[in-house]
Amino acid sequence: MSINGITTTSYIMGYANRRVKNDPSNSVNHRAIVNQPSKMITLHISKENDPDGKSIGSMADENQSVTVYKPNDFDPANPVYRVKVWDEDGNVTERMVDISKVDPKSCDTIDMFAYSSHLTDSGECKDAQSAFMGISHSDEYNKLFDKKDWFVSLKNMMQMQYDAGNLERYWNFKNFWDFLAK
Repeated sequence: MSINGITTTSYIMGYANRRVKNDPSNSVNHRAIVNQPSKMITLHISKENDPDGKSIGSMADENQSVTVYKPNDFDPANPVYRVKVWDEDGNVTERMVDISKVDPKSCDTIDMFAYSSHLTDSGECKDAQSAFMGISHSDEYNKLFDKKDWFVSLKNMMQMQYDAGNLERYWNFKNFWDFLAK
């Protein structure tokens, strides 16, 4: 089990196993309650033998939580992931994301998060998920289901890191840029 997507400014306040309200699979999920300055968020994290598969990425804010699952019958030749989104009322939306069809120049946050989680989990680009988390949380207007050009956000973040003299973080974003630009 892993907890992905928690920044250094956050810390886990509590941890519990609970049935997730309005989850059609009625499975028990591990939940980590994370305290960030002035807000409370919930990450949904898989347990062993979870029917959804292994969680390879989780992110959340005060309004929603997103988890990417590598299905139990995952085929590397046909990389398709299950992504679940919980809204603030606990309602679940589920989507299957075919990584081969994700276009970073025009996709939504859910597809890009699944793609970056895949790249990190597979070892193809170890900085992908971390870089994605940095750019996705830096946007003031970031709706989960709105398509956007992620290269624009990545370029802006790289420039910001470079201007600030944060060259280590700049290179993390640059590695992701170089991988996507292939």
